[in-house]
Amino acid sequence: MYKFSLLSGVCVIAIALHAANAQQLSVNSATAKSVELTWTGAAGTAAIERSSGKTFQKIGPAAGSSYTDTTIDPFGTYKYRINTAGKFSNEVTVGPPPMGVSSAAPAPKGSDPAKYGPATATNLDVNGDPLIAFEWVDSNGDGDQADTEIRFVAWDRASYQWKQPVRVVTTGPLADQGVNPMAIACDRSNGNLAILTTAGENLVYATSTDNGVTWKTAPVSNSNGTPRAVSMIVASGQAYAAVNAETGATYYTGSAADPSSFKSQAVPAGAGWKIQNQSNIPMTVDQSGNIALAFYVDQQDADNHRYVFWRAGSSDPTVIAANAPADSPDVALTFGGNKFGVLLNATLDSNDTDHGVWYTQSTDGSSWSKPVRLPIDGPRSTNPPLGIAIASKGNLTAAFGSNSGSAGATCNSPAVSRSTDGANWTTCGIGQAAGADFNPQPPTIHVIEAPNDKAYVVWQEQNDSKYNPGVLVWHEK
Repeated sequence: MYKFSLLSGVCVIAIALHAANAQQLSVNSATAKSVELTWTGAAGTAAIERSSGKTFQKIGPAAGSSYTDTTIDPFGTYKYRINTAGKFSNEVTVGPPPMGVSSAAPAPKGSDPAKYGPATATNLDVNGDPLIAFEWVDSNGDGDQADTEIRFVAWDRASYQWKQPVRVVTTGPLADQGVNPMAIACDRSNGNLAILTTAGENLVYATSTDNGVTWKTAPVSNSNGTPRAVSMIVASGQAYAAVNAETGATYYTGSAADPSSFKSQAVPAGAGWKIQNQSNIPMTVDQSGNIALAFYVDQQDADNHRYVFWRAGSSDPTVIAANAPADSPDVALTFGGNKFGVLLNATLDSNDTDHGVWYTQSTDGSSWSKPVRLPIDGPRSTNPPLGIAIASKGNLTAAFGSNSGSAGATCNSPAVSRSTDGANWTTCGIGQAAGADFNPQPPTIHVIEAPNDKAYVVWQEQNDSKYNPGVLVWHEK
């Protein structure tokens, strides 16, 4: 009986010690402004500790059961733990996506990687983290593209991982050959999200007021035949969109919450010119909130081609690059550092047809610099798809395809080129630093600049590597 009591006492003591040490810390919410922590099992002398590197430091007492940390860098990555007299809880990590490459949406096992993400669109949420919309062709794998759908994925700072992709809308086949058939936008005044996409001969507008958990869809009027390429910006409750369709391009404006309010006007190509319908029509906004577009036009009665720039509300567009023939015309437009930047595909040098990607910039949208070719770090081509972004201080990041060459690129792929002035560029791909062999010719690629001047590159990857096929994201260090 005595032995039984002693053993029982030992068991009771062990259970009590375990309960005292079972400090469980969790993240209730995490934004660019604050981190809200909750926990259980901490004693009165416990302290909350935080680390942004290797060393933890006390930031507050853990006498209660919650704590909100407002002393954070909006783009810092932090680890937290509870310390009770040298006994530590679990650690939690919060912050934006990690530096380097991560998989935002891995292709499901058994699916065809080429059909998972061949078209994508990206933007930034209210925290400055990437939002991604992407296409899943024939999602049930029965050989019929009628069930092709748009999915949405975003970063979760609280769980420090990409959320599970959410189905937004079933569209059927998209016109995604060399163009962007969807666009995604975030209204940073309220956090509401919007996606505009083609759907056969129609347009579909989807909105979400709960961070992309649920979506509401509605049609958008279209009178120019089959829509192909779209772009969109949403700000302060207003939506601005451009659609390049079979018989012309249209500029839309209206309430972001009500697509039936959208008003439309034709995008002018200029007298004697016609907008090439199988090409992108990117959109950007300058520091004054003015909307601008870039696009490719063909001469109606002669064999000439050019890229042009158009400010919404103006009459005729401004020429960006004249005499710019292109088998696969493509253009990317951005604004940052008080200048517009355009990346375009054309044969501007008849003696060098391998280098087809060129960059030009403007401070006013009227006068454009002489285009300069972007280099590749190997005997390869430069070609679409294209992505370009400018940081607030003027540094540039461009990304593009490289579909042919006599050897591989030194830095692997996809190709990323950097410049501080727009005139001198250095190209080095993502794959080598990531320790992976990526596809040199992704079907889709985008560059976007976060408010802390760190770029993101988003692309569809079909090669099998440690990151798996799917929609991948590279975050600049």
